[in-house]
Amino acid sequence: MTSKNSPELLADVRAALAEIDGAITGHTGNNLVENAYRHQGFRLPLAEVMDWLATGNRLYDGPTRTEFAAMTKVSNEQRAAWYHIPDRAIASARVTATLIRYDLPEDHVIATTAPSQAEVKAMLGSADPLAKLAEIHAEAAKREQERIKAEREKRIKQAVAAAQALAKFKGDPALPFAQAIEEGADRAELAQAFTNAGLPVPPEEPAKPAAKK
Repeated sequence: MTSKNSPELLADVRAALAEIDGAITGHTGNNLVENAYRHQGFRLPLAEVMDWLATGNRLYDGPTRTEFAAMTKVSNEQRAAWYHIPDRAIASARVTATLIRYDLPEDHVIATTAPSQAEVKAMLGSADPLAKLAEIHAEAAKREQERIKAEREKRIKQAVAAAQALAKFKGDPALPFAQAIEEGADRAELAQAFTNAGLPVPPEEPAKPAAKK
């Protein structure tokens, strides 16, 4: 076995990326792998592709686009035969085989992620593809956190605006407060926003006692 993140591992990761990229590029645009890779559920974990290659298989062994353009009378069956997708029923077994081969933990990035076409391109262009993948996912996680924060702030602003409108007409501002809580707003942040707006903060409901058996 080789050590974790060894040159051998990185070389095999790069080979798997090149194989995925080659299959996506294929003989022409809109081939079956390129189309399938637009859907997250189809994408192959790197560890699975690494085992696929280690056992002597290919994802694509057809002509280049230039070669294909010079060919004549190629049937759909012939074109389809150039693509070789691993049996999805044993995907986990292939992933496990790669992890064992390199003595890697089950949560290693090559097992837990199936890079998109754009991510494959970015990793191939990096000196350290695994570090690039980690960077890509860290940026994605940051964007998701920012999106969640923006939605939470929007929800709180809407609740305050609705409560102010109700209060103006002698309505109960507790209603939009409760609705915002139901929609996932943080109670402490919502209460502070109500306080800043001069709105009454509804008392927190006490926990209901457990039903007697």
